[in-house]
Amino acid sequence: MSGAERVNGAAPATALVVGPAGHGVTGTALAQAAALRALAPGTVLLHLDGAPSAAELLGALGAAPPGPLLVHVTDRLFGRTPEEAADVIADLARRRRLVLTLHDLPQASDGPRNAARRAAAYRRMAEAAAAVVVASAHEARLLAACGADVAVDVVPLPVPDLRDAPAADPAAAPTGVAVLGYLYPGKGHEDVLAALDALPDGAGLLAWGRPSAGHEDLAEALAAQARALGRPCTVSGWIPDARLPELLRSAVLPVAPHAHVSASGSVNAWIGAGRRPLVARSDYAAELLARSPGCVRVYDDLRTALAGAWADPVGTWLPDGYRASPTVADTAALLLPVLARAAA
Repeated sequence: MSGAERVNGAAPATALVVGPAGHGVTGTALAQAAALRALAPGTVLLHLDGAPSAAELLGALGAAPPGPLLVHVTDRLFGRTPEEAADVIADLARRRRLVLTLHDLPQASDGPRNAARRAAAYRRMAEAAAAVVVASAHEARLLAACGADVAVDVVPLPVPDLRDAPAADPAAAPTGVAVLGYLYPGKGHEDVLAALDALPDGAGLLAWGRPSAGHEDLAEALAAQARALGRPCTVSGWIPDARLPELLRSAVLPVAPHAHVSASGSVNAWIGAGRRPLVARSDYAAELLARSPGCVRVYDDLRTALAGAWADPVGTWLPDGYRASPTVADTAALLLPVLARAAA
C-alpha cells in the first residue's frame, strides 16, 4: 500500500486540533482539517477545546485510527511553559508519527531568556516529528536558527475569503487607523499611536482584538499612551468571525505594524477582505508580495506611510476581482504529499 493510498483511504490521517476556535492557530487548523476531509474523506478530526492536559491529549488518541497525526502547534496552546509544551509533543511523538505544523517560531524579539527557552522547545518538538511544516521560508530560517536539523516543508497560511459584506467607498475619508489581532508586546500598537501625529486631530487607533494571555495590562497601557498624546484609542476585545468582513471592509486605514512578523493570519484577513494593508518591511512581507503581487503596501517609515494613505485611502483597497493565494483548499493539497510521506 502506498503512502498516498494510506492518506486517502486505508490508514487515514488524523488532524488533532487543540484550543478554542477563536484562537488564530486553532481556527486555521480547523479550516484546514475541513479542507483535508474534502480532498481525503478518510481524514479524521479530533478537536479538544480549551487547554487540555497531556493525559487528555493522549486519551484522545484512542479515538484516532492508525496513520499520521497532523498537529498545529504553538507552544502556548500545549503547555504553561515552552518546556511543558515540548514534553507533551515528545510524548505524542512516542505514540504516533507526527506531522507538526509549527507556528509562532522563536525569534530575538521574544527577549533573551524567552527566546532561548522557546528555541530549545521548538528544536525538541521538530526533532521528535516525522515531518515538519512551517508557514513561510522566513519561519524555516527561524527554525534552523533554533538548532533543529530537520527537513521542512513550507505551506503558507491560507487567505480567507472575507468579502461577504458591503465595502465602504474606497475614497471615503478614513475613520481611524485599525490594527487587527491579539495585543502583545512588539505587535506595534504603541508605534501606531506614536505615529498618529502625522494625521489630523481626532484620528485615533482602533485595536481590533484582545490582549493575549498574560498581557491584559496592555489595554490600559495603550489607553494611557493615547490620553497622553491626545488621541482616541479603542480596544474592542474579542471579535466574532461573523463581524470581521463588515469591520475590515469599513473606511479605516489597515495597518500591520509588527516589525518581526514571520507569518500573519491578521495580514491575510485584511487581504481576504479586499484590503491592501500597510505592513512594515520584512522578509515575510517580501514573501507575500512574491506570491501575490501588490497584496500589501510595504513601508519603511510609519508616519510617512500613514500620512500618504490618509490622503489617498484608495490605495489601501485591492482591485475588484483580486484573488490572493493560497486558499485553504490549496494549503490542504500541499499537505497531502507531506502526510503521504509520513504514512509510508
